[in-house]
Amino acid sequence: MGHRCSHCQSICVGYRASEPQPSPDIARLMATNDPPSPSQEEEFRSIRVNGVKRLAELDTIIGELQQTLEGVMVERDALAWKVEHHRLVLNPVRRLPADILREIFLFACARNTKNPSHFYLVPPRFLAGVCRSWNDITVTFPRLW
Repeated sequence: MGHRCSHCQSICVGYRASEPQPSPDIARLMATNDPPSPSQEEEFRSIRVNGVKRLAELDTIIGELQQTLEGVMVERDALAWKVEHHRLVLNPVRRLPADILREIFLFACARNTKNPSHFYLVPPRFLAGVCRSWNDITVTFPRLW
């Protein structure tokens, strides 16, 4: 599940790591209004400075990975489109002779005896709308009509 990036507020992909538990010192200070001791303050400032730097580094890495992912997704979508269209062009029905298609169309367009309100099982105009060659076959085949 995505979550909002704490830096840029964009939706991040993936799962958020579980929230880390604060150290006992931080938990105690957060529950009160007491200031940190001088040694704690020095440690906390160091963690904050180094943490901000590391967050910036991680945000840069995430941005680069997101750009890479976007590029890969665009390439994948283009290839999927290409593969699907090549599959459609290679469909064996494209190589069926017209006389075989006429017989199939005749069967598909038989009168509908189960539902008298629909004259055909498949109206010939539906087959004619599939492609130019099917249109040519249906309009020149009077037995369908």
